[in-house]
Amino acid sequence: MRPVAVLTLLSLASACANTPSAATEQGSASDTSTGSSGSLTESSSGSPTEATSTGDDGEPLCHGGPWERGQPIAAPELPSGDPAAGYTALLTRDYVSCGIPWDLFGFAEGVLGVEEPLPGRAGKNAEVGHAWNVVTLADDSELVVSNCLQCHAGYFNGELIVGLGKASADFTTSLSEFAEPLPDLPETSLANAAFNKFKARAAALGPYSTMMTVGANPAVMFAIILLSHRDPVTLAWSDEPLYELSAELVLPADPPPWWRVGKKTSNFANGMSRGDHRGTMVLASSLCTDSVEEAGPVVDYFADIQAYLASLEAPTYPFAIDEALAADGAQVFECNCAGCHGTYAKDPAAESFPNLLIPLDLIGTDPSFATQAAAGGFYHHLREWFNASFYGMFSEVVTDDPTPGYTAPPLDGIWATAPYFHNGSVPTIALVLDSAARPGAWRRLDYDSTNFDQAALGWPWQPAPAHAEAPASERKFIYDTTLFGYGNRGHTFGDHLDDAERQALLEYLKTL
Repeated sequence: MRPVAVLTLLSLASACANTPSAATEQGSASDTSTGSSGSLTESSSGSPTEATSTGDDGEPLCHGGPWERGQPIAAPELPSGDPAAGYTALLTRDYVSCGIPWDLFGFAEGVLGVEEPLPGRAGKNAEVGHAWNVVTLADDSELVVSNCLQCHAGYFNGELIVGLGKASADFTTSLSEFAEPLPDLPETSLANAAFNKFKARAAALGPYSTMMTVGANPAVMFAIILLSHRDPVTLAWSDEPLYELSAELVLPADPPPWWRVGKKTSNFANGMSRGDHRGTMVLASSLCTDSVEEAGPVVDYFADIQAYLASLEAPTYPFAIDEALAADGAQVFECNCAGCHGTYAKDPAAESFPNLLIPLDLIGTDPSFATQAAAGGFYHHLREWFNASFYGMFSEVVTDDPTPGYTAPPLDGIWATAPYFHNGSVPTIALVLDSAARPGAWRRLDYDSTNFDQAALGWPWQPAPAHAEAPASERKFIYDTTLFGYGNRGHTFGDHLDDAERQALLEYLKTL
């Protein structure tokens, strides 16, 4: 845990944070799938408005669910890209174009913490942590810049997994507290000048991106802050924000795993990134990208990064699975979950995923992100700014068409992605399936990724006092669901299941 650590650099975390983009749609809402209890059928309109399973006698075993009101998000046309080139660009390029001079990075690591290097990298990139890239500037000075793995390389069972959201990242101290006391460097090199810009931008982000608990991610806030300081057409930076920002309405996010990208047709929990997602991805990494001339080449090679993300597959569950119980759980899943979350098979071609936006009043999870981004919300300017901007030439932001809501994600590798919901408010899948058992405030027992609850599928936790009642030194470890944006209600679709059905369903989810 490095409270200070992930902050100074984090500006970029949003870079790829929530980079969900769609390569191709793996099936459609009208696809049918066969399970052990029968088959899911489509409505006469071909949309996922009804899911009914039939037994051997032809009698219905399953009935409709929330998918009846889900709104499919169409698959976009994406530029072709080279996944191998995308991986290289992700880990070598300077899409976050400011950072820490190489000559000072050793000192910075002493403050921020030394991260595990990523195997296979060459040169000085092999000497830095996995979340940093070393680049050479035009004057031959060297700069260490953040990369997307700040938020999208997490640990599970002691293994660093590229593409897994970093559930232990600490953004609970304002970036301003670290940036503002640092002196400017003499601008005798491009690297020194890039550091001065990095420091100033971190200070601008700080007041509006501080999280309340370890693990909560400010990716959404970074994007909102960065566009609020920029002219949409020229991308020129303004030291004073052009739109009002709030230190009270700070939205937390939970970084999604990259291996969902190949199935998803939209980006962000509220499905607001539509079309070619390079625009939203590059905006998120635009901490110091202050002109169209700088942004254009980044958008170009992000076609390769987008292709790399779409090529990733979920890891395999590393522990034992009760196959008979999992087979029972497959039937529970088919009736209760597949309509929103898709179908799964050994052959990916046999899978389907409907890409549904579920209306806010139906899903019932914390409404803050969806409502603040939608028409009438405090952050609705992000839609207006983006669609009128250079980035809007590639992507489109849609926040309330046809309705504010949240997208139902694919569940590949879901067991590895605790905590759950778009704000990370629920520590285990068992609690996702039983809303009455969710705690009002909780904390992880520790941040050891080998300490995993195989029965509940998530991180071991314990009840905790509310933030206001806890010592100041303990608050950042407590997830208080009464705070703005941190609610854990909603998604009550598993409440009707009995204990045996939930146990079987949890076992089935280990197979995904």
